[in-house]
Amino acid sequence: MSRLLLRVAGAVLILALFAPDSRAQAPDAPPSPPPPPSTPEIELNVINVPTTRSLRRHQSYFRLTHRFARDLRRGDFGQLAEELFSLDAGAVIGLEYRFGITSNLQAGVHRSMLSKTIQLFGKYDGWRQGDRLPVSISLIAGVEGLNNLQDNHQPSVVASVSRTFDNWLVVYAAPGFVGNTRAADFLTGHDHDLPGQELDEHASHEHTMILGLGGRARLRPTVFLAGEFTPRLAGHDPGRGTWGVSIEKMTRGGGHTLQLNFTNSFGTTFGQLARGGSTHDVYLGFNLTRKF
Repeated sequence: MSRLLLRVAGAVLILALFAPDSRAQAPDAPPSPPPPPSTPEIELNVINVPTTRSLRRHQSYFRLTHRFARDLRRGDFGQLAEELFSLDAGAVIGLEYRFGITSNLQAGVHRSMLSKTIQLFGKYDGWRQGDRLPVSISLIAGVEGLNNLQDNHQPSVVASVSRTFDNWLVVYAAPGFVGNTRAADFLTGHDHDLPGQELDEHASHEHTMILGLGGRARLRPTVFLAGEFTPRLAGHDPGRGTWGVSIEKMTRGGGHTLQLNFTNSFGTTFGQLARGGSTHDVYLGFNLTRKF
């Protein structure tokens, strides 16, 4: 019996040593990608209109805004192709940094090349959509000025209200007030002297009430279509309300977003949006963001 047990034990040992290891032969399975976010609210702006998206405590956020200066409606197809559909033209660039002071309070600074505008702002994300509240609400207050915040100071107060539908659609309304907009009304893109502006009954008003409207829809797990329109409700309102449409791609982890957009304005601050956009021009641009 002992010899039989020894033989069985030896056979088991030989099989254990020389039998192929299925785990070693199987190729390493690629790590499963993280699931897409449960909400389509992936960014802190639609294109320029603010959203109710929060930052985590001590989280940082960087945004690059880039608008090519050539009007896509100016010239024929051949002329546009010669300039690679405006990619050879100059650009108006903006840089923005935000920091999450707490999970519902953030502060930021945005600088645009347009008249060297600097905007300082704070944002409070105090109310979230849930069983007791059908919408999310954020409050933003800031001040901006031309010539690196030295000239034509324009205070602003904006409320962003959002409603999310499942995991594919979110819509926004952002009413706001921007003061002293008339002082810088020469910044409306290429339409520096807008036809009929001297006859506008609102041309002498100093301040502007705006309403940002926008939405973002998920086309694929990490691909979104977004659009916005910012009419002026009262006060100084030269030109046309700004508008924009975009398509954007988010990385699987949600850290980066690249947005390709078409707008009628170079504006990226509240004061620039309040001063309106072109009645004719369309500009190609992009936004690039990073959360870290």
